[in-house]
Formats: sequence, C-alpha cells, structure tokens
Amino acid sequence: MKRILTALLTLCMVFALALPALAEDAPSSTPTTPTPAPARSDVAVVSYAVTNVAGGEVTTINKGDHINVVLQIADYSAYGAKDVDGNDITAATITARFNTTDFTYTGVGEVGRFVAESNYLSYTLLFRDVVYNGTSQTLPINLSYNRTTLPFQTISLTLGQCILADKENAKTPSLMVRTSGYGEVVTAGEEFTLSLGIYATDGNENLNDVIVTLNLPENVSLSGGSLTQYVGTLTPKATKTLNFNVLPSAGFSGTVADISVTLTGTGADSGAAANATPFTVSVPVTQPDRFEVGQLEMQDTVNVGDTASVTLSYVNKGKRELGNLEARLTGTNIGSESYQYLGNLNAGSEGSVDFDITPDAAGTISGVITLTYEDANGKIQTVSKDFTATAEEYSDPWGGMDPGMEEPMPEEPQQTGLPVWGWVLIVLGGAAVVVVIVVVVRKRKKAKALANLEAEDNDEDI
Repeated sequence: MKRILTALLTLCMVFALALPALAEDAPSSTPTTPTPAPARSDVAVVSYAVTNVAGGEVTTINKGDHINVVLQIADYSAYGAKDVDGNDITAATITARFNTTDFTYTGVGEVGRFVAESNYLSYTLLFRDVVYNGTSQTLPINLSYNRTTLPFQTISLTLGQCILADKENAKTPSLMVRTSGYGEVVTAGEEFTLSLGIYATDGNENLNDVIVTLNLPENVSLSGGSLTQYVGTLTPKATKTLNFNVLPSAGFSGTVADISVTLTGTGADSGAAANATPFTVSVPVTQPDRFEVGQLEMQDTVNVGDTASVTLSYVNKGKRELGNLEARLTGTNIGSESYQYLGNLNAGSEGSVDFDITPDAAGTISGVITLTYEDANGKIQTVSKDFTATAEEYSDPWGGMDPGMEEPMPEEPQQTGLPVWGWVLIVLGGAAVVVVIVVVVRKRKKAKALANLEAEDNDEDI
C-alpha cells in the first residue's frame, strides 16, 4: 500500500510538472528551477522536482540521502523524426542514463507523458531511489533515441538542494580484517575455503576501490580465482565477506601456513588512502593419516589347549609421527584377552604385534586385533583386523597307551668270542707273515748258492 501511495504521489507531481510544458507561454507554478526556453534545435530540461522515496518534496539533500528525481523534457530536435523502420518515435525509443559518480543510479529513467506537441516532443523522466554521494550538485544525463539516426546528447541540471561534503574535514575510515575462518581441519593436498570479513571503521565518507590481496607461502596456491578481489565501495562501519579457495599441496611440509592479507582503499570525498592494518592468517595444516595394517598371520587349525600365535604388521606411510600406539586382542574361544602398548611410530616406520591364543573348546576361533593411536592432530584413531580359525580336539597317535608301556622288540642273541672281523684280520696278518718268511728263505738260499759257485771257481784257478 505504501508503494501504491508513493507511485500516486509521484504521478501527481509529474502531472503537475507537465502542465506548464503543455502551454509554452504559461509560466511554471511548481517549486522547480526553470531553464531558459530552448532553441528550436535543442533538447532541454524545462523543469524538475526532487522528492524523497515517500514522494514528499525535499529542500536539502545530504550525502547518502535517497531521492527521486523527476525531469520535464522538451526536445525540438526529435520532433517529426522516424526510426530506421520509418515509424514515429515513441516513449520506448528513448533511453536516459546518469553519466556521473556523484549520484548513484544504475538503471534507466522511466519515460512518461510522451506527447508530440506542435513543434517538439514533450515527456517526463523519472529516476527512482537515487543516492547522493555528496561530491557535486551537477547531474549529467545521457539521452539517446534507439534505432534512429538522431545524435547522442547529454543534458545536465544543477540540483541546488544538494549539500556538498566537507572534503577538508573528511574522516576517512580505516580498513581491517575483522574475522577469518578456514574450517575445522586443513589437510595437505585438500582444498579449503578461507573466509575473510573486511571491515571499514568509523568515518564520515565512504571508501572507494577497496581491494583485498593475498600473499601465499610456498607450496600453497589457489584452486581457482585470483589472489586479488575487488570489493568496490565500502561504507563506514560496514563489513564485506570474501571467500578464497586455497589448496596446500601434498608436498607442504610445514605445520602452519601463514597467509598475509593486504588491504587498500580511497576516501570517496577526500581521495585520501585508507589506513590498513596488516593481517596474517595462520592456518594449521596437517598431513593425511596414512597408517595401514598388513595381512594377519595365523595357522588355520589349533588343538584345544594348545597355544598358537597371531601376528599383525603395520606401517606409518605418512609424514608425521603417530603417538601412543596400542594393540588389544578380543574375541571368543581365544583364551584370555590381551593388551600391548607399542609407543610412538615415526613417519616411514613399520612394526608388528604378536598375541598368543589358547582355545578351550573345539569349534570356531574368532578374534579382533584393534590398533589405537593419536594422529598428527591429537585425535584418537582406530584400525581393526578380524581373524578366524578352527579349534580341534587333540588326536592321540598312541591310542591312549602310555608310550613307556609298549612291549619291547625281541632282542637279537648276543655274540660271544672274537667277532668275525677279528678273525679276518688275524688271517690276513698270518698270510702276510708267511709271505715274508718265504721271501726271506728264498733270499738266503739264493745267497748260499752264489757263495758255493764262487768257491768252485776259486778251486779251479788253483
């Protein structure tokens, strides 16, 4: 309902402003600033009015005020013109935009009460919710006729109600990072979002061209976007939140990534550079947890009452030490549960844990070895490995008989006297003696024969 009343008031004002233009010689009776009668080839502002957003007329306009501006236009140059299709010019042909930063308005003016008079075009331009920035009283407007050969024109008027900002006494806000965030855990090799709350402190002027730039350490980059983000205008005591997608590489070996933030901005009125407080975000970076267990080693069957060993190997493939490694054995038909404290495990180290199990009944043996440790963030982590085996009743190879009660094998009769091998040696020794005696006898006989022969030879010589 408020918007409807505002629209009705605005239309009433527009109608009141348009009445003087319908009669060229009639003076304006509205509280506006008339301009001299335009030449036959000109386009001009015949009159204007300034209201607040509720439709009430204003007499002063201060910096930051929101206003409506209504203009009555007389255009002799466009009278009788045609568009490129040969059609008469209509209200839809007209485009009007602000050509200034002293007043903020991003749309196009609304064209109303379009009338072709005897020798000029008459229409109104309405600009809603215009923000005055306090730097000038001059309002330039670009005017063009679409799909025509008419030249582009600029019209301007001076809004005497505007109060200029005091540049000499301007208090320029400062810039600072008021808030920052990066989530709960940042892991090397995984992207995270760095959130920054950029804050302008108290002042009596806006900050223009506010820019935020990051400076990243080695092995840290953005996964997308730019290191610099343009904020634009920031009013005093306002906060603007920016997000950066940051990626510490898997090769990042530090524990903290120090990200520095640079802020710049300029006072809208004074043109002075804003003071910016240096800021560094210290982001803890952890390495991924790469603790792994190997294959569990155990025999498939165990006799009831016997003890068997179960072994589980493990390795720390990460880049950080793991603390307070513990192992616990639980299960059914394993005998008593067991616990072992294994201590800290350095990066790149491996080891194994052994448990003894003693089944007390035939059937299935089922157990779990659970390893518990503290990761690089101090959080408790667990890894479990299940195993199963079969327990069998003891099988007696002696059929229940005491091995000591077995009947002895019949003994072979013991031999008496000299063994056979002794007689063989004696025979061989005797044969050797006989051979020696024969050789000696033969040698003696031969020597005696030789001696007799020599004696006979001697007798013949005599």
